Amino acid sequence: MITKQLTPQQIINQTSLVGRWTIKSVHQTDTLYSTNLGSTIKFNLVNSTQLGVDFFNNGNPFGPSQTIAVRIDQQQWQRFMTNQMPAIINLSRDRHTIELMLVGNSDLDGVWTEKQGFALKSFAIDQSATITPTPLARPVTFIGDSITSGCWINGHHASFDYAAEANYVSICADQLNLDAGRISYSAAGILKPGTGGVPNAFDFLDHIDATSPWQPPATAAIVINIGVNDRRFDRSVFAQALPAFIQQVNQLFFAAPIKLMIPFSQTFAPIFRTTATKFNNIQLIETKNWHLSYTDGLHPDAKGSQIAGNELARVLRTLT
Repeated sequence: MITKQLTPQQIINQTSLVGRWTIKSVHQTDTLYSTNLGSTIKFNLVNSTQLGVDFFNNGNPFGPSQTIAVRIDQQQWQRFMTNQMPAIINLSRDRHTIELMLVGNSDLDGVWTEKQGFALKSFAIDQSATITPTPLARPVTFIGDSITSGCWINGHHASFDYAAEANYVSICADQLNLDAGRISYSAAGILKPGTGGVPNAFDFLDHIDATSPWQPPATAAIVINIGVNDRRFDRSVFAQALPAFIQQVNQLFFAAPIKLMIPFSQTFAPIFRTTATKFNNIQLIETKNWHLSYTDGLHPDAKGSQIAGNELARVLRTLT
């Protein structure tokens, strides 16, 4: 079968991007690049017997392979490792709605200064195929840490047991038909830097990495779930940092509605409650009665993620 390759720029032009993406040269090759788990490419494809996906195996060479997932027509997600590329997915010639999501990486990946994020080289489709963007439903931005990213859901193995496609954000987004863009990094807080060279949230909010500034598209709302990694900071320091960070979010997103979640661990819960009263665009989301289960006492496991996603969807339905 004769196929045609789609370059990163063609992918941008012919699909819908959710989350944070940029064109970045990796190994002397232009790639469609992201450092955020949960970043997604959505498109419709018709008259093609296959979809080929080719990422660089771009994580830290001493760590596990990065993982992506593909969902076709809202069926089960299929997972692929970037060290086994290109991945070929067989299709019928019927029209299909396809989503590709970045779902697993490692704390070893130097995503901030070493260009070890996800680097997509190309798609391959039949010469006769037509690919078009999937109209976006309701864009919502989620700001957080490894819990929002989907780390450690299925166990204790980095990348392999990460599941951005099955964490509370994805569960909620599927139920409410949201296009969930994520700004989240492992181990990061408002004050605490993350792994992989990632700075704290004040600095990663408007950058994909150290050299890639980012300007957000329009968003219907912002869900903030961050702060557990700041638990070792003094309460008085966090009490100043949280409203300052929210002010920065307001400036970047032009005061879009904010849904402020108290961390599942209830870290600094009184400070979150007090801060929520200081802004007229914030609605507070209490989480203390969600009764989640965890992989390690901190990160929700698969069952806990389902419960958290269900609870968040329930709450968001009631908020204006």
